[in-house]
Amino acid sequence: MNKKVVFLLVAIFCLWILSFSAFASQVVDKIVAVVGDKFLTLYELNEMCKPYFEKFINPDLPEEEKERIKKDIQQKILRTWIEESVLEIEAKKYGLTVSDAEIENYLKAEINLLGGEEKFKDFLKSQGLTFKEYKKKLKNKLLKIKLVQIQIHQKVLVTQEELKKAYQEAIKHYDKSYKYWISVLIIKEDKLLSEAIFQEILKGKSFEEIYKSNPQQVQLIKEEVFKKNELAPEILKKLKNLKPGEITEPIKIGNSYYIIKLIKAGFDRPPSFEKMKPQLYKVLFEKKAQKFIENWIKELEDKRYIKIYL
Repeated sequence: MNKKVVFLLVAIFCLWILSFSAFASQVVDKIVAVVGDKFLTLYELNEMCKPYFEKFINPDLPEEEKERIKKDIQQKILRTWIEESVLEIEAKKYGLTVSDAEIENYLKAEINLLGGEEKFKDFLKSQGLTFKEYKKKLKNKLLKIKLVQIQIHQKVLVTQEELKKAYQEAIKHYDKSYKYWISVLIIKEDKLLSEAIFQEILKGKSFEEIYKSNPQQVQLIKEEVFKKNELAPEILKKLKNLKPGEITEPIKIGNSYYIIKLIKAGFDRPPSFEKMKPQLYKVLFEKKAQKFIENWIKELEDKRYIKIYL
């Protein structure tokens, strides 16, 4: 074959490779959304989606179903990114920031509301979130609250009638069965330790003090509510003879010993309207505020402040 022809063919092949590579790069890195002067690429979006792909896309599913789930996840994550980006831009307009101290204070309140560190860890696991990811979401949430307070607080109204309706809905299926409010110390495989702890409690030590001095050997369940069918027969038998404030002797169940303090017992009643009102207001306000923000973002899209290419 003529050398010139060979050279020409090689040159054409190289150009084809380069153009294909450029095309492939463009597909992978193509912009899927723009918010103001911020943009998101397909690669970045897929990186954000990756944990959810792994969690929700079963390898055994048909390809069409996998693709449907993938697109659904992409759309949800993309909407979240757009909302967060808009909030960030608008917050800058007003000079709004969220300090580390504000995040920590809110985080402590959330952990207490969920019932402690262990339950908080279980919550994170159920949501498929790392602690770092949750703190980032929390920061965005606090930023949204501040922006809502400044920009749309007067535009979002929760009426007394709405609160009363929400209260009736909340208590409609409230479980009014007989319950026990108890705190429990669980001592694993150590009868002598359980008896020693029992004596310490009789002398005035609290369950919290016992737990703090024996964190490796003792587990504490603090002020939990249980229905009769949620408690072991051995525990129920002992609780029936207790008055509020009294404790049981160590009860052996399996390889562990349980010391239980009865806080109260009786048929449960739903909280009063006045007691639930602040929480009901918060839930209703956040729902309305979220709807307002969604409509606001839609308006910004119509004005081409936001562009979506996915």
